[in-house]
Amino acid sequence: MSNKTKTFVKGAAILGITGVICKIIGAIFRIPLANIIDTQGIAYYQIVYPIYAWLLVISTAGLPAAIAKMVSERRAVNDYAGAKRVFSISFRMLFIIGLASTILLYGISGPLAKAQGLPNASITYMGIAPALFFVAIISSYRGYFQGMQMMAPTGFSQLIEQLIKLMAGLWFAKMMLPMGPEYGALGALIGVSLSEIIALTMLIIVFRVKKKSLDKEIESTDKSIQPESNNTLIKKLLKIAVPIAVGASIMPLVLLIDSAIVIRALESVGFAKEAAADKFALLTGYVNPLINMPAVLSLALAMSLVPAISAFKAKKMQNELREQSGLGFKIALLVGLPAAVGFSVLAKPIIMLLYRNLDGALLEETAVLLIIMSIAVLVLTMLQTMTGILQGLGKVFIPVTNLAIGAVVKIVLSMILIRVPDINVKGAAIGTVACYSIAAILNVIFVIKHTKMKIGVLDHIIKPIVCTALMGVSVYLIYPVLFKFVGNSLAALGAIVIGVVIYAAALLFTKTITKREIEMIRGKRKTA
Repeated sequence: MSNKTKTFVKGAAILGITGVICKIIGAIFRIPLANIIDTQGIAYYQIVYPIYAWLLVISTAGLPAAIAKMVSERRAVNDYAGAKRVFSISFRMLFIIGLASTILLYGISGPLAKAQGLPNASITYMGIAPALFFVAIISSYRGYFQGMQMMAPTGFSQLIEQLIKLMAGLWFAKMMLPMGPEYGALGALIGVSLSEIIALTMLIIVFRVKKKSLDKEIESTDKSIQPESNNTLIKKLLKIAVPIAVGASIMPLVLLIDSAIVIRALESVGFAKEAAADKFALLTGYVNPLINMPAVLSLALAMSLVPAISAFKAKKMQNELREQSGLGFKIALLVGLPAAVGFSVLAKPIIMLLYRNLDGALLEETAVLLIIMSIAVLVLTMLQTMTGILQGLGKVFIPVTNLAIGAVVKIVLSMILIRVPDINVKGAAIGTVACYSIAAILNVIFVIKHTKMKIGVLDHIIKPIVCTALMGVSVYLIYPVLFKFVGNSLAALGAIVIGVVIYAAALLFTKTITKREIEMIRGKRKTA
């Protein structure tokens, strides 16, 4: 293996591992936060965060990848000065974009909060607005480092960012909560802004340390290379970044839909503002973080599938391409199906275990929402996995289009169902399930079309269902027995552990995963 290949593999491993850890920390953050600031505080947090996430994607998504690609291309032909110019121009672009985004969010915070049904949320918008500026600057540094195959600064800065958000966000939330629920949410969002400042500081320090060696490289630039104009570089950056940003904006847009319509729709059918905010918080702040946890595994799978599928396509290895796609489908099912059944069977015990501040009607309603959204776990894992395959094939706009179709269905379905008093907020959950289901099914259809992927009824469908059913029945029977002796917390944890063991044993006994497939997952099987 060449030094360049080793560097690439090492860098990919660093980004992959730190990326998964960051996703886990991000998902875990919402659970103690919900226990600290309660449903009203979570309502303020969740009304603001989707807007922030969407603006963040629009302003910065795609540019780090574009910077990395253009820096890497220029360094490959000894145009080190050109690589530095890409960084300099992108830095100025992102500085302006980040500053404009921050000012925009400050400016519209009041009208936006009123339009969403929580006027006091304007102060929480102000707490998160500075983060838009700092993340934009961070993006320029991360793109430059990645273009030089220096993945450690990106990976470790992301990890520090998440840890600071976790610790500072929870601390500020607890300290500021006595001033009101909106201030509790403000504290958590201040933690987000602070985490970005610290991550940026770390990247600037690394850049300063590397500056001497980078300046030496620039001196060795091939003098025969004609420098490109600023306009040319900007156009090339945007040509790469815009399609990525469009694709990345769909998921935040789905969350934005809920923040825009749920509270208003609930109020329109007679719910008081506080009751509507509570219901919104239960769905978006309590249930959604749980649903996203299993998705961390499928996201890691999708990340690993992209280069594998790309390599098979480039080498025209159709059989391997078809086989790898089929394995991706199976693993998505093996991850999503038991997680969905587990959340459904243990919905109430899991909510009681994680959220000690919920009881009575709020507890019951959250459990029902988790049961409905458990279906989303399965379809979301399939959606992400199939998206990874399509991206590996170079069909980047297909999953974007499919998710956009699902989002339109979600808007229509949510608006209709939320206004049915007996359904209310559950309509938004049903809409989300429909959105992910439609996008996942369409993705599977397109993967079959472009890879000729074969789905075996016995190996890909029946065996996973049998193993999951065995696990689900066992957990359903074991939990009440354990509950009598040790109470909910230990009974829920015990049932989950036993369920995992039974599921793993069933997979081995039925040979649902073969030795050949294990070798493919571990990357040890030869591809040529």
